[in-house]
Amino acid sequence: MNSTDMRKGQKAVVRSFSKGQGMERRLSEMGIRPGTEIELLEKHPFKGPLLFRVGQSRIVLGRNIASNLEVEIPD
Repeated sequence: MNSTDMRKGQKAVVRSFSKGQGMERRLSEMGIRPGTEIELLEKHPFKGPLLFRVGQSRIVLGRNIASNLEVEIPD
C-alpha cells in the first residue's frame, strides 16, 4: 500500500521506498526508515501535502515524496 492511500488517523509501518538511494537517504534523515511506524495526521485536499507523526516528531511530506513510501497496515 502506498502512504498516500492511508486514511487520516491510520497507522502503518514503512516497508520500502520506491525511488533510489537519494530518496532513501533524505527520508532516513527525517527518521523515516523501513520498519518505522508512521501515523497520518492530516491529508490536505487538492493533492496537497500530508502530515505524519514519526515517533515524537511531525513531518510534512509533499504527495510526490509520500508516494514513494510503501507501507503496511498492522493487524
